[in-house]
Amino acid sequence: MKLLVLAPGKSSETTRMIIKESKKLFSSVDLVPIREVIIGAGKDLGIYYKTKNLSKYDYLLPRIDSKRASFGYHIIKFFDNIGMKKPFSANSVLMAHNKFSTIYELKMAGLPVPDTYYTTSQDSASSLIKKMNYPAVIKLVSSFGGKGVMFAESEKTGKSIVQTLDLLNQDLMVEDFIENPGEDIRVFIIGDEYVSMKRIAKKGERRANVKAGGRTVSFKPTDEQLEVSRKAAEILGAKVCAVDIVESKDGPQIIELNINPGIVGISKATGDNVAQKIAKFCYEEAKK
Repeated sequence: MKLLVLAPGKSSETTRMIIKESKKLFSSVDLVPIREVIIGAGKDLGIYYKTKNLSKYDYLLPRIDSKRASFGYHIIKFFDNIGMKKPFSANSVLMAHNKFSTIYELKMAGLPVPDTYYTTSQDSASSLIKKMNYPAVIKLVSSFGGKGVMFAESEKTGKSIVQTLDLLNQDLMVEDFIENPGEDIRVFIIGDEYVSMKRIAKKGERRANVKAGGRTVSFKPTDEQLEVSRKAAEILGAKVCAVDIVESKDGPQIIELNINPGIVGISKATGDNVAQKIAKFCYEEAKK
């Protein structure tokens, strides 16, 4: 059986780890840069990389980052239409790479999320800033890895952030801050299995993301945390994804879904061969 891996142009350590394990199971594994894919919608209806027809694989593992979300959506939509087996659909790409879409869909499904507001207007954002309790969280709608996430300690700080983002023509979200000791929980869903860890922010930092300097430790989620994680993955329509949770005084709150999660940190924290789990999942799905 043949596996196609779509990833950003520069292969990451995560991608290399997954490919290494996949080669132990699949007869062939090909890595294709997303930006070099060609989709034909004229008389030549097809999807190609150079002269290679990408529709001739048994399974597709896409690793679509936020920078390539728009093009990635059209790629996955094409594969949706031809019935290619893969862990998520084109709609999952749109939902996961838009922070407000993520929060909105989870809220509509009755899952616990922070109160969040989305606007493109400086005037509207300024009025929201006046109503919020502080500290508050201000996010770019397309933020990732902790980047584009800002904390306003006061209304004055919030106004300053809003004015700066308006100059940069950035849509933004204003979100309730959930009191916690600078920790969040990542539950990595892989089919019916999961791997989980806790991320702990470095001193003086509220963001627990590893890219923001956070450290990771192995962690077993509570039944409630695991249940909301599985439900969130179901709403996202993804069989492989990461669900980030902050534990509040009212229980777990989902703050983010990720269809392109790294596995280096969680592999080290847990001692699990996460790449092997992903490769095995893809192989078993391809056989169905």
